[in-house]
Order: sequence, then C-alpha cells, then structure tokens
Amino acid sequence: MADIKTFRSVLTGDFTVTARPAPIPGDLRVWWGQSLLIMVLASARGQRCSIQKVHFLAHLSRTGDLRDKTREVLARKRDPIELAVRIEPWVNRAAAFAKANGIVEVRDGKALALSGQGKAAAEAIRKAGLLAEETAFLDEVGKLVTEKVVDSIMKMESF
Repeated sequence: MADIKTFRSVLTGDFTVTARPAPIPGDLRVWWGQSLLIMVLASARGQRCSIQKVHFLAHLSRTGDLRDKTREVLARKRDPIELAVRIEPWVNRAAAFAKANGIVEVRDGKALALSGQGKAAAEAIRKAGLLAEETAFLDEVGKLVTEKVVDSIMKMESF
C-alpha cells in the first residue's frame, strides 16, 4: 500500500517549468501537432485519410518553402524526387493524443477520420485564424492529393 501512495505522490507532486534556450522539438508540441493534424484531416475528402497521407500533408505544410515546392510538384513543374517527405514522430504522437481526446477516430487500423468533436475543433481553429498559412495550403491541395498521388510521390515516381 505504501508503494501505491509513493507512486501517486510522484505523479501528482510538485513540478516546475524552466525556460530553455532552444525551441521545443515538434514531437513535444502536443497542441500544435493535434491542431495541424485536425486541419490536415479537415482538408481531406470526407475528412479522413490514410496515415501515410497524414504524414505527407503534415510534413509538407510546415514551412513556406515546402508548401511552394509541393505546389510546383503537383502542378508538374518539378519532379517528385525534389520533395523529401519525412515520416515524423510528432504526427504519430499527435494522432495518439487526438484519439485519446476524442478528436479523431481510427478506421480499419490504417486511416484517421475527424470525429464530431474534431470537426468542431477545425471550425474553432479556422475562426480564430490559427495556422492560417498551413490551413490555406491544406485547403488548396488537400482534396487534390489522392492516395495514389501520395503513394507515387513517396516512391519518388511520376504521377
């Protein structure tokens, strides 16, 4: 019984927050990751897509340079080989937290879909003007980027 009390005190005990000189890594920015995940799914057909497509859109929507390169690849002005799409650990972590928070649902073990709560969160993000550049990009390309296109680009093949 003493072990349970000790364990509980460790979990609920005092903690401090210390300013750090470096930014927090993406995989530890839980709310940012969930917000971007929500907007990725909100931009997809039927507000659902495969895990691979989530990684694809989440990675390529992060910076202006990646967004511009993606637009050019989709317009066939650049080769898909010029997009080095990364599978980011923060996407998986954000998906796990979003599922636990009831924001997304897992379909067939390989796709994510927005729940009713997730759809409401997407609207709130839009209304507040958060992630405006990312959201504009995702709205522009989200429904154009099919699973087949994602698969081809991930394999660095023409589509």
